[in-house]
Amino acid sequence: MSGTGILRCPVLIPLRCATQIAGETFTVILAAYLLVARRGRLLTVCAGGLCLLAAAPSRVAAQQTNPVERKVENPITDTPNVNPLSREQPPILPRRTNKTGDKKAGAALQATDVLDVRADKNTVTGTEKAHVFLYEGNVDARVGIYRLQADKVTVYEATNKVLAEGNVVFDQGEFQRITGTRAEWNYGTKLGFFENTTGFTNQTQDGTILYFTADHVEKVSGNRIVIINGVITACDEEKPKWSFKAKRATITMNDRVRIKSPTFRVKGVPVAYLPYASISIKPRDRASGFLTPTFGGSGRKGLRLSNAYYLTLGRSADLTVRNDIFTSRGVGLGADLRTRANSRSYFNMGFYTVKDRIFGAKKSDKNPDQGGSSFYVDGVHYFPNGFLAAADINITSNLAFRQVFSDSIQQAISPEERSQVFVNKNFGDYSFNFLARTQVTSIPNVRIRMRQLPSISLDKRPSQLSFFEKLPLYFSFEGSLDGVSRKETVEDFSSFHADGNANPVLTPSIVQRLDFHPTFTLPFSVGGWGVTASAGVRGTFYSNSLDPATRFVLPRNVVRGYGELSLDLRPPALARNFRRNGAFWFRHVIEPYFTYRKISGISNFERIIRFDTADTVADTNEIEYGVANRFFTRRSTESVTGKASAKKSADMPPLTRQPYEFLSITIRQKYFFDPRFGGALIPGRRNQFYPLNTFSGFTYGGVPRRFSPLNVEARLRQIQKSNRELFAEVRMDLDALGNGGGLRDLVVSFGLKRKVPRVRLLEVFQTFYYTRAVTLAPSLRQFSDRRGNEPGTLQGSQWSPSFFLGNRDRGLFGGASFFFDFQNRPGKGSSSLVSSTNTIGYAWDCCAVTAQHTTFNVGLRQEKQTIFSFRLNGIGTFGTEKYGQRF
Repeated sequence: MSGTGILRCPVLIPLRCATQIAGETFTVILAAYLLVARRGRLLTVCAGGLCLLAAAPSRVAAQQTNPVERKVENPITDTPNVNPLSREQPPILPRRTNKTGDKKAGAALQATDVLDVRADKNTVTGTEKAHVFLYEGNVDARVGIYRLQADKVTVYEATNKVLAEGNVVFDQGEFQRITGTRAEWNYGTKLGFFENTTGFTNQTQDGTILYFTADHVEKVSGNRIVIINGVITACDEEKPKWSFKAKRATITMNDRVRIKSPTFRVKGVPVAYLPYASISIKPRDRASGFLTPTFGGSGRKGLRLSNAYYLTLGRSADLTVRNDIFTSRGVGLGADLRTRANSRSYFNMGFYTVKDRIFGAKKSDKNPDQGGSSFYVDGVHYFPNGFLAAADINITSNLAFRQVFSDSIQQAISPEERSQVFVNKNFGDYSFNFLARTQVTSIPNVRIRMRQLPSISLDKRPSQLSFFEKLPLYFSFEGSLDGVSRKETVEDFSSFHADGNANPVLTPSIVQRLDFHPTFTLPFSVGGWGVTASAGVRGTFYSNSLDPATRFVLPRNVVRGYGELSLDLRPPALARNFRRNGAFWFRHVIEPYFTYRKISGISNFERIIRFDTADTVADTNEIEYGVANRFFTRRSTESVTGKASAKKSADMPPLTRQPYEFLSITIRQKYFFDPRFGGALIPGRRNQFYPLNTFSGFTYGGVPRRFSPLNVEARLRQIQKSNRELFAEVRMDLDALGNGGGLRDLVVSFGLKRKVPRVRLLEVFQTFYYTRAVTLAPSLRQFSDRRGNEPGTLQGSQWSPSFFLGNRDRGLFGGASFFFDFQNRPGKGSSSLVSSTNTIGYAWDCCAVTAQHTTFNVGLRQEKQTIFSFRLNGIGTFGTEKYGQRF
């Protein structure tokens, strides 16, 4: 071993482990070698032998039949050894008498134990109550659910013993089959033995059948057999890709296969010794046990070794305790609890903590301690009285811990962490809600924590007022009582002030907020025009307010009140049908709309503390206009396969044909009569409030303006077919006034899933977004930020493509996913790659192997990982699959 010192002493350590399949556990005692370097440091632990695999045969046709088929013609059909052309013989019912004086044994024989034998030829010898029946030629003997077939069968009436010879096939219903060259079986006790056997047991939870071959098999009870000098596998071929060979094994139907001192073999070659193995073949029950140890490289964290123990807690709960060892960093410990109250209600919770800098470089300024802990709760419960409770809690001790030790790139780069508990009750038109929420947002130089605890709201959905008989007037309201807070933590005050901020906002632990918002809505139609008028008022009380000059929080009440009016006009839609070769092709529908909106009365916008969207409403006087182009085709509601969609319209009943929107293109814009929104917009800084954020999340409120950017949105959905799914979406903002001009931002998403004859499956997904730092026109340069751009606009470009080819259950498969940041370029040199995951694998009929290479280069995380997994059908997956990290 190079680079780590001379190997001093290998120590053999029994290691108990298991793997879980759909709640089941496979338990194994592995022989593991602990390699100790010269200085006593832990180098590696290698679970013996389960790291190797064999190449698949070059052609499927070269595979041999399964072990049972090597003994009989067809092990699956109901009559594998009976000639269907031979004349049926009348049933011969031997008398069921036991040895003289054995009254207990005779009493144990039930009426269902009558032996029914059919054969080409039979002879009877012996005395009364001690007959010997000899059957020859396609012998088929049945008693209850048991069936014995052979070339020759001898029945000894006195002892209930059956001696079978030549092509013996023994079936116990559909659960188990044993074949051999010779068998001795007692049809009274249902016990016996078989020689030179093959067979199979009942299916495991994933549908796999376990085959076995042995020199000798003893049936010791109604549901248990003992295998002597046997081989157990799930591979359906003469020389299995993998197998366990042992001197003794016990199979208990619908329970477990227990193997003593097996050797794990690949293509018949022994590669590992296991002191003990236990394979679950239970249909539903779960079992406690150690999960399979996993290991792999973790870059700067060194080798990662993970162990876990799975504990069942009754039928509706389980607990998984796990630990990770990072040989260059430290030790991690975690636990996951899962419970389920009924088919819809569940509750999960867990934690994970890492003690850093135990191994490797000690804590220093160059090597900081980045350990920490995380806690999560995820649950939903439906109460009988109609209440609904939901919890989604994620708490991390620090951002560095999440970036370094999280296995998810999305978690590592996400600037937001949210925890909330929600209780809801709907009754009639009303809805009662309770919310407790904490949200932490980490942006460059600032960490913002906002909290709602408690938040109680009562809402009324729109309902028609009964005292207006002929007027369709609807009434609704929203009312809430909240305890809210906001705390901003700044790292560099000089940069904070340079961005136009005065001071960070630090509120008391609870700021009282009382809000009431009633609304009246009147929809009607005039000459084909759809008109919806809406009017309402809103009043909000705050126990604290902001000083507009210093941004300090003052213990001074403030009341915000405003009225709102909106008028939505929908002209008649224009439609035209397009035909091809005389048949309907598609329909194009044009739907224009106009919306007038006025909000007035907010004179203290700068004094309101911003907690959520309810506090970011400003005065406005605007009109929004746009046009939607929709393209429809027809599809069958009974079948949407390719063949069904190709049927002629005349062949399908009218009720099965429905319009299907496969393409929509919407263009919209706003005109502001008040470009300063009642004084809420401050030129020269980023402004983001309602109604600036109604149809675009990208800011454009850095300067006063009459026209908003032109918003374009296009969506494409292909008619679903049996072998193909396709969707695409494009969103962009174009600056119509020429303040910098051209494209401001662009978001493109695309997805394709298609079954291809050769590769069987093709999946392609990608998202791309681009934003531009807008340079203002010369007349507006006075409002530019310190970078010379429109405030709030930043240059950015990110791309996340991914693809997958093949079938994970059969043949070669693989894929890759990437995340690029073309603007920040966090990689070494000019590389824009933030993370990547490359996967390749091959699946056979009884096993599969997968290799995966992952890279991280974001924030505090610069590392590479190479992991693998080896799946044995019916047993589980060995390798480096993770144990449910949630953070």
